[in-house]
Amino acid sequence: MKNPRELLNPLRSSLFTCISAVFVLVPASGALHAAVLEEVVVTAQKREQNLQDIGVSVTAFSGAQMRKLGFVESNDLIAQTPGLEVSGYGGSAIASFNVRGVGQNDYTANQEAPVALYIDEAYQSSNVTTRFSLFDVERAEVLRGPQGTLFGRNATGGLVHYITTKPSQELGGFVDVTLGEEGRRRVEAAAGGGLSDQVSARLSMVYNEDDGLLKNDIGADAQRADDWAVRGQLLIEPSEAVSILLKAQYADEDAAPNGWTLNVPSYNATDFFGYVDEIDGNPYTISNDFDFFQKTEVINLYGKISWDLGGFTLTSVTDYQDIDHDYAEDSDSTPDSVYHYTQTADIEQISQELRLNWEGKRHRTVIGVYFLDIDGEFTTEQSGLFYFGPDIFDEFAVQDTTTYAIFGQTEYDFTDQLTLILGVRYNDDEKDYTLMAPEFGFPTYTGSLNEDDFNAKVQLDYKPNDNWLLYAGWNRGIKSGGFNFPLTPVSGDVLPYSGEVLTSYEAGFKASLTDTTRLNVSAYYYDYEDYQAYNIDPFFNALLFNAEAEFFGGEIELVANPVEGLDILLGASFSDTEITGLPTDFNTLDPVTFAPAQTYPTGKEKAPLAPDVTFNGLVRYSWPAFGGQLALQGDFRWTDDQKFNLSESEIVTEDSYGIVNARLDYTSGDESWTAAIFVNNLTDEEYRTFGVDASLFFGSGEDVFAPKRWVGGSIGYNF
Repeated sequence: MKNPRELLNPLRSSLFTCISAVFVLVPASGALHAAVLEEVVVTAQKREQNLQDIGVSVTAFSGAQMRKLGFVESNDLIAQTPGLEVSGYGGSAIASFNVRGVGQNDYTANQEAPVALYIDEAYQSSNVTTRFSLFDVERAEVLRGPQGTLFGRNATGGLVHYITTKPSQELGGFVDVTLGEEGRRRVEAAAGGGLSDQVSARLSMVYNEDDGLLKNDIGADAQRADDWAVRGQLLIEPSEAVSILLKAQYADEDAAPNGWTLNVPSYNATDFFGYVDEIDGNPYTISNDFDFFQKTEVINLYGKISWDLGGFTLTSVTDYQDIDHDYAEDSDSTPDSVYHYTQTADIEQISQELRLNWEGKRHRTVIGVYFLDIDGEFTTEQSGLFYFGPDIFDEFAVQDTTTYAIFGQTEYDFTDQLTLILGVRYNDDEKDYTLMAPEFGFPTYTGSLNEDDFNAKVQLDYKPNDNWLLYAGWNRGIKSGGFNFPLTPVSGDVLPYSGEVLTSYEAGFKASLTDTTRLNVSAYYYDYEDYQAYNIDPFFNALLFNAEAEFFGGEIELVANPVEGLDILLGASFSDTEITGLPTDFNTLDPVTFAPAQTYPTGKEKAPLAPDVTFNGLVRYSWPAFGGQLALQGDFRWTDDQKFNLSESEIVTEDSYGIVNARLDYTSGDESWTAAIFVNNLTDEEYRTFGVDASLFFGSGEDVFAPKRWVGGSIGYNF
């Protein structure tokens, strides 16, 4: 009997032939407009506005656009968002967002990132919940630059915001099924409508599974998906003035989304234990004696109340999260029992925002208060016969975070063309931290951090006419400090790190060049004080510490519909980053740790996950056929050279690469049925999304390779 992959080869060849033929045979005119690049309403300033009317560098996608682009995971936004990168730490289990080179790749669950993730205006604090399956999403917004005056929480680098589809009185829903190579199976569905004149409901779900993208010849396959989630919402509108939204969501993952491929550097013939994995030249096959897994359970309860008080709108957003997380990996990536790592996280989080919006003849103002409480218990277990014998070495940490903030922002129109924006947020942050490492023989560490600081924003927006917006501004962003949770105990003075301050200068314009063409351009300069640098040293120890930094760059986005049915999107990002004040002598960081402190010969480095240049684009053409609409779509992304770690080495440096995807889809005339076939990574480009240099620990490193070329199809029904 033939191998299933052999049976797919003719299908793949036929599909490529069909796609090539369609490129030749598509009609040049008479197409129906595909609306894949439709206008998107955003809430980047805590009220609904057209994307082109706000002086913020934003890339936004509607739910319909994301479905046509094939976005099914939270990190898929990078494909068409200039300046956005996502690291794959934890063997791709963790999605750490980097915007304009600003990010934090720490894998420990007690850290908060400088690019904040929000869902329905609720902050998601831990990296163990940042990578998830998208389902029933109304839109997504990526805001670049500091967003502290309105969103606040650590958003010095930017903000990624997902807004789910809300209940309505209209009865309807959808079911969408996707199948693909490597046993990929995905089902997404939603249904809702009015229960009474004043109550609407919506129920949504997703199920996602595959057979594993890394084939393990001595154990369970890795980079394997198996997750599901369900969300229920009630919208209660007792009067025209009051709206109450209640949401409950449960998500469960019992899979192995993580997985490393061994990387033996060119200067070693094998790792320290005489092993090399890539003899077959296939990075998608591994030999690991310790199974990867990730088990995560998330309960989310949410309530939003909006009350129109006649000229004023009072809004309350309450969010509760209960997160249980277990994770394990074969860190040495070999069949030998060398070094195995597991971690657990038990997190409870509650946040409350209360804000008041109102408008006058010449101003639009919002003021508010914010409260956040995060209680977390974290453990790590390190084992492996070579380093630990039959024992398991545990570390335990407890961290409690309490935040209070008051904020306000106003837009004042000097004239119909010129607007001044002023914003400020005062933030008080307190963290209590305890670290215990009994097996290592180190004393218990207890520390507290109490920081208060402020965000501020001053900006001018100028609209010479209805088609142009020019903006320039100054922004002060802050991110609170915290505590390291290293693999091996270090001296107490290395565990805490201070808060950082970012002074940002940004200017740009948004132009509607014609009725069907938009051009948005932004440029920025960042000056950091106490920049929070993060590095993984070759002994596999990781620490956050303070340094200095300067970044500058910009983005360009062009959207055009030159003829009916043809949509074109082009984007580019440019960046230049320099982190300075890094330790150059041996004892600067850590005189007590088991491993030598990381040093930097020149005292400066380029930021990780910050390619100098990226390009992205999409072309989609649709035309009437078979009583409905056919559409052919191709998209690409090209990424310049980059590195995955602050300290540069052969293992963590990735050459430039380009990715191309293709899609052919059909929509029936009444839009009730949709079907698509697609090829992701059409050219079968082999590239990495992350890498770790542990050469002084193992004589090797660990790589995360992006999925190879795969073919899939989907069918959906809307009702």
